[in-house]
Amino acid sequence: MTIVVKKGGRGRQAFSPTKIRNSIRIAAKRARFSPEKIKKLVKDVGEPVIDSYKKKKLAKTSDIGKSILIRLNRNAKPVASAWKKYKKKK
Repeated sequence: MTIVVKKGGRGRQAFSPTKIRNSIRIAAKRARFSPEKIKKLVKDVGEPVIDSYKKKKLAKTSDIGKSILIRLNRNAKPVASAWKKYKKKK
């Protein structure tokens, strides 16, 4: 099982593929992607990230986020932009 270290080392929790999928969905909705495009984006961006991190023992949320953002920049720049805006607010 992968343990995820939260930002700044403030806590740990079990790796959750659902959180990755949901965050991509939210960013894609904010970028006004259609439900079909969102589904494809989650598959093309989210699933490879999930597969690579679920094999690790320990991961940082910042590293997971960077991996997602790199893939979003390659596949859907408007979604990458929406992702960045959301993260700045948080």
